[in-house]
Amino acid sequence: MGKQSLVSLDTDKIHGYVFDTNRLQEIRGASSILDTLNRRTMSEIAKKGYGGQKVFANGGAGLFLIEGDEARAEEYGQRIQREYRENTNGGASITYAVQELPDEMDAWRADTRLEREMLNYKLAQNKSEAPAIVALPSHPFLSPCSACGTRNAEFRDNSEANDPASQRNRYCNVCSQKRQEDRDIKDSIDIITDEHRRTGTIEQNLIHAYAWARMIGGLSKEEYDIPVGTERPPDFNELRGITGGKDYLALVYSDGNGMGQVFAGLETLEDVRDTAKTIDNAIYAAMSEAVTRHLQIVPAEGNIPPRFPFDMLMMGGDDMTIVTPAPQALDVACTLAKTFQEKTQGYGSEGKGFTLSLGVVFAPVKYPFALLHDLAYDALKHAKKEGDNRKHLKSEYGDTYINFMSVTGNGSLSFKKVYNSLHHKYVINGEREVAMYATLRPYTVEELEALLEAIRKGKGKGLGRTKLHQVREAVLKMNLTTSVYEGMAVLNNWQAKQREFVVQHVNILGKHYQEPYYDEEKPSTLFQRVTFPWFGDGPKTYRTSLLDFVELYDFIGQGVEEEVRDNAD
Repeated sequence: MGKQSLVSLDTDKIHGYVFDTNRLQEIRGASSILDTLNRRTMSEIAKKGYGGQKVFANGGAGLFLIEGDEARAEEYGQRIQREYRENTNGGASITYAVQELPDEMDAWRADTRLEREMLNYKLAQNKSEAPAIVALPSHPFLSPCSACGTRNAEFRDNSEANDPASQRNRYCNVCSQKRQEDRDIKDSIDIITDEHRRTGTIEQNLIHAYAWARMIGGLSKEEYDIPVGTERPPDFNELRGITGGKDYLALVYSDGNGMGQVFAGLETLEDVRDTAKTIDNAIYAAMSEAVTRHLQIVPAEGNIPPRFPFDMLMMGGDDMTIVTPAPQALDVACTLAKTFQEKTQGYGSEGKGFTLSLGVVFAPVKYPFALLHDLAYDALKHAKKEGDNRKHLKSEYGDTYINFMSVTGNGSLSFKKVYNSLHHKYVINGEREVAMYATLRPYTVEELEALLEAIRKGKGKGLGRTKLHQVREAVLKMNLTTSVYEGMAVLNNWQAKQREFVVQHVNILGKHYQEPYYDEEKPSTLFQRVTFPWFGDGPKTYRTSLLDFVELYDFIGQGVEEEVRDNAD
């Protein structure tokens, strides 16, 4: 057995390249270009030119076993860097690191944790090095790109020649390439959907639209019909009001929990390969399930062809960024989390499967996408952080937490600031400090499903937006005197069935928070402690979901079954 080396690769600033503009065409094209480089180019060059074997290649990263010493592995890493520069016109780059393995080591079955730890350290060190700074040429007669606004414009888009609003646009070579890739994806999706209609499976290995081929390949032909001519939304405006929502869209951002620790604990490259493949397969299976259950094709209307009511912006590994209509977003998030864990059974803690954290942001279709993405990332980070702090709460889905926020005209551009404004501590009678939390975010899957069900049933009971916003104002007082007094006043103004419904909803979530305090020898701990609109979480903390209820009320669609049942009451 000759020399062997491990090469680890990681794409630099993926989000900066993909979300360089606010336009859906460039975002989709950039994501596809990187996916092709990551999944196809890395593997083909390793296999054909360096006798290499793939351990994994997805999510913008890769790990390969190369036949040869460290110098040959370095050559492979430099070749991939060159491919990234050439195939993105300098818009994206990748960093690599090399670790030569001991002689006569059985690379696939031996314990390689020490070598991979050293490899990760080298990669982190290489990524921390300052890149060479290249100044773009400037001149009064050079115009900036109409998409990114940073690079110099060089090309026009012939597809815009007959559009008075955009025919004067000019694009840099990076954005022009992204737009061409987006058109190639459209052609590939036509081929993929045609094959799905005929056979129910996807066999063709197309260069473009890898994510769409994987997702559509996971759809049941009987459960998800894709009519001829079905297209993706051409821009974010097409998500306006789809399936009864407001002029809002939702960005869903998910990431696996504790994946760094998972891979660090795996002994062999076989384990790493199998685990990475399982995670990648689970992400696509989860997406296919969410599409089947919540994102059916929007039928053709007039000259508008049938449309997919969503788009996938980034997919792969344990990472996912998708855009959906607002009414379905949180149902999609729940299905993604549940299916991902189900498809990874046998892995993770006690073999219960891996878990996701998710951030969902509702925003107007015209909202700047870069800011929307940052908000979704902040919401996701908060879900991960609070998930670590709430391990005492029992959930069938472990440390899966789903966070959300909505963007309004006076909303903050930071989820942390929004969250901080929703909790308050004060002292009662100069002795007892009480903490008030006007939100339950982030939610476990069970809590969020209970909230969504309550909202849908509440729509059928005619709770009235005026009374709901009065409850909201009462909650925002965040104390046990004024907020309770005003909350009870609103409660008493509802009809008996409405009062019973609202109180029951508070009791259901209050019971969940009371479970960690159960003590069979103290019967009083077996019942939730509710001081409407609050419920107790231990002796000094009060929480409520009613503010979240009101915030989501206009975003969540009403299910048919609930509507029929409520009208029959």
